[in-house]
Amino acid sequence: MYARLSRFAGLAPERIDQTLREFEEGQLPQIEQMDGFKGVVVGLDRGEGKAVAITFWETPETLRASDKLADQAREVAMATGQPEREPIVDRYEVVIQR
Repeated sequence: MYARLSRFAGLAPERIDQTLREFEEGQLPQIEQMDGFKGVVVGLDRGEGKAVAITFWETPETLRASDKLADQAREVAMATGQPEREPIVDRYEVVIQR
C-alpha cells in the first residue's frame, strides 16, 4: 500500500469547518471513486491551526494517477482555509500496518 500525506499549517480557526466540509462534500467523493483508493484519514489540531490528510492507495501507479485530483483538492483547501504557508506533501510506501 502507498500513502500521500498532505500537511497544512497556519489555518484560520474560523475557516477550518468550512474547509473540511468542502473537502468532504466536494473533492473526497471524486477521490474515493478512483481506482486503487484504499482510504483516507484527516486529522486536525484546531488550537494550532494545523491539519493533515493521508490518502491510501493500492499501488504506486494508482497513487501517481491521483496526483492531479489531489493537487486540485489542495488548491481548493488553500483558497478556503487560507493557511499562512503552502502545504507540505509527502508520499510513502506503507511498510507496517496493524
